[in-house]
Amino acid sequence: MLLAWIRYGKLAPVNPLLRIFPQGYGYDLWAVYLIWAGIVASVYPLCLWFARLKQRREDWWLRYL
Repeated sequence: MLLAWIRYGKLAPVNPLLRIFPQGYGYDLWAVYLIWAGIVASVYPLCLWFARLKQRREDWWLRYL
């Protein structure tokens, strides 16, 4: 929804159950891959930090995360 707002200037009315989308709605496949790679790259440091935290500590609650 955030990307729709950025691209169209408003939240485009979308009903995924009825598959009603505005004309030209969506992104090219290369843009989807670029956005996906950006999200993965931005979350990686947090995941690395958490993995190292789990190695250092043996708190009982860390086993459930």
